[in-house]
Amino acid sequence: MRNHNNTTSNFRSYWQLNANAGSSLFFGDIKQYQIWPVSNNENEWRYAGGFQLIKQISPIFGLRGQVLFGQLSGTRRSLNKYFETDYIEFNLNTTVSLRNIVSKYRSNQFWNIYFSIGVGITNYNTEVKDLTTKQVIQRVGYGNGSSFGGRTLQGILTGGLGIDLRLSNKWSLNLESANRIMNSDDMDGKISGFKYDVYNYTSVGFSFKFGKSNRVKTDDNYSYFKQKEKSKDEDEGDYHYNKPLEPPQIDLLNVAPVTVSKLISPPIEEKVIKEPVEIVVVEQQPEVIQIEPISGLEYRVQISAKYDRAISIQHLSNLYNIPASEIRENTYNGFYIYTVGSFQSYEQARERRNQLRSYNKIYDAFVVAFSNGQRLNKLPQ
Repeated sequence: MRNHNNTTSNFRSYWQLNANAGSSLFFGDIKQYQIWPVSNNENEWRYAGGFQLIKQISPIFGLRGQVLFGQLSGTRRSLNKYFETDYIEFNLNTTVSLRNIVSKYRSNQFWNIYFSIGVGITNYNTEVKDLTTKQVIQRVGYGNGSSFGGRTLQGILTGGLGIDLRLSNKWSLNLESANRIMNSDDMDGKISGFKYDVYNYTSVGFSFKFGKSNRVKTDDNYSYFKQKEKSKDEDEGDYHYNKPLEPPQIDLLNVAPVTVSKLISPPIEEKVIKEPVEIVVVEQQPEVIQIEPISGLEYRVQISAKYDRAISIQHLSNLYNIPASEIRENTYNGFYIYTVGSFQSYEQARERRNQLRSYNKIYDAFVVAFSNGQRLNKLPQ
């Protein structure tokens, strides 16, 4: 039985570079309220920013390396203390797409929800101050730590949720909130209560996709397809593909005289061309030969789609080296979709799909089903 929900059929691994910034909030012993930060008498709101290098290895799993520069602050009025920290964090984490676990992956999907989990290290300097006098009463790091510049070095576990919104083929908007759990309780200079300090980073970022293989046109002008189709026609009769149209072969020296709307002058004598003849060609739009769909159920191969905007069929023809007469345009759920072929069985369409992937480099071509000219949501069982 064939699998209609193959989530990797049109996926290609890619890289992304992400820049992000947002709020950086502390949760520990020196903090006025358990959850919400105070904004007066030493504001607890702080900010951070950083970069991520992302490798999306499948529709579900991705790997990310992140560097983050930020600050943290906390106030505890009952202790008459507050602290300030600046930190540099490095982490490595993996992302798991929740959307692509429960639904089929599509290369043009607009949104994706994921969760992340990972490990890292944070390097920080902390000053604890008297809330009344603002005098420094304690330092953590500042030359006494084991990291660079004498900063304190601690390991962390990271975990959070995020959403990606696709802006274009290359750019996406990212919203994410993730907690860092430290393996110590001394970031705020006070060791008591819960033995692990925690801080949160909630960010907005932009990602740029790069390193994705480009689709290239073949130079054999469908020679493989022509040979394949010819052998199929000769051996199996009715089992064939929609053939690319070939221009008729004309022997110009043996053609009968033809008058083309008085554009050829003087008339050409049969079999003899005494002088060069200037032929004036009136530029016209190429004739598009309509492919009659199979009545009822049919299978096609989808090669491209664009939301709310049509793509030039001639552009697709030039891009993929497919005759424009073979490409058909339909609309489906707000998308303009472009398909090739019309087949009575899934197996015929699948073989055509494999040819388009192998010889035309349309790696995300896939089989779709139509009923009376309308695209179906899924392939019939």
